[in-house]
Amino acid sequence: MGKLKYVFIFFAVSVMNVMSLFAIRVTHGPYLCNMSPNSVTVVWITDKPAVAWVEYMEAADKSFYCEEHPQVYDCVNGRRRALSTLHRVTLKNLKPGMHYQYRIFSKETLQWNGDGDVRFGKTVASNVYSAKPYSFRTFGNTDENVSFVMFNDIHGRNEVMETLAGSVDFTALDFVVFNGDMSSSVESEEQLFADYIDTAVDLFAKETPIMFCRGNHEPRGKFSYSLIDYFPTSDGHFYQLYKVGDVCFLVLDCGEDKVDSDIEYSGLADFDAYREEEAEWVNKVVQSDVFKQAKARIVLSHIPFTTGDWHGALHLRKLLLPVLNRSNIDLMLSGHEHVYSFHPVNDELRFPTIVNDNETLVKCNINQNGIQVEVIDLKGNVVYEYEF
Repeated sequence: MGKLKYVFIFFAVSVMNVMSLFAIRVTHGPYLCNMSPNSVTVVWITDKPAVAWVEYMEAADKSFYCEEHPQVYDCVNGRRRALSTLHRVTLKNLKPGMHYQYRIFSKETLQWNGDGDVRFGKTVASNVYSAKPYSFRTFGNTDENVSFVMFNDIHGRNEVMETLAGSVDFTALDFVVFNGDMSSSVESEEQLFADYIDTAVDLFAKETPIMFCRGNHEPRGKFSYSLIDYFPTSDGHFYQLYKVGDVCFLVLDCGEDKVDSDIEYSGLADFDAYREEEAEWVNKVVQSDVFKQAKARIVLSHIPFTTGDWHGALHLRKLLLPVLNRSNIDLMLSGHEHVYSFHPVNDELRFPTIVNDNETLVKCNINQNGIQVEVIDLKGNVVYEYEF
């Protein structure tokens, strides 16, 4: 009888050990995006479907266990998601310029036998016991200093991104811009994270938000339809207006660079109509009081409006250059060409434009003295400097 008891205990422990190997895990993230003075979206991935939520508190010199915290769930139209491994939780009604701490939770969904019989498993959560909670600061409404860096045209080359990041103190930044072609195409969730998001999470994105600007390569690939789910916005469009302190950032979506009928797109491209719709939006945005009264107005566009005779660039210039020329733009930041160039104001272009290459980083600081820009190479050297 004694031996049988020990055999049973050994068996039970073995089963528990095996089960623990298959317990739900966070496989990617979390990372922050779509930040505003009053909100931010937290995104992460688990290896099993789960109900997900975020708990948060104003940052303070006390334990995260000090009290109950608000719980914000990943919901769609009034129902908490339970069958997804992709989790997106938007925290709303936050205070501008406030530091917050947060913790993510994922409770595994084991079975769905009807709405009245859903069974759940273990819950996995980020560590706030032996590690500090994740933290972030919302955009301020009247910040005098705004700082960010910009990556572009990484094309999945994590080693380039990591090397460029070596010169950056991400804790001193308000956000990080991804200005297009971070991937060469978007074929799967795993590829998307392997190309650059996992590296971003390791470097900064748990606590410093991403400002995402789609390039001409991100619309390519069978998984490109889902990209907006990983960089969600308030209205489902990649083109957005963000206000950080007294600075407005106009994020454009350039679309593809070839004609819609090009054989490369198998008849699936419809970017001319999309850019026309975007142009209507831009015309309204630049007439808003928020945009007009900003201390500075910066445009992010993967494809520059400066040179190039491919259809995408020509169409962008036709639709958007006239309106931007009369909108007091202070600076445009672009990529796409894989060769660095600077374009001062001229008769055709009423705002300076920096076209960054694919092996340098743009660092920008905006304060009461204007806009200071540094272009930094792989060795950490400042190779170009500008003041506007």
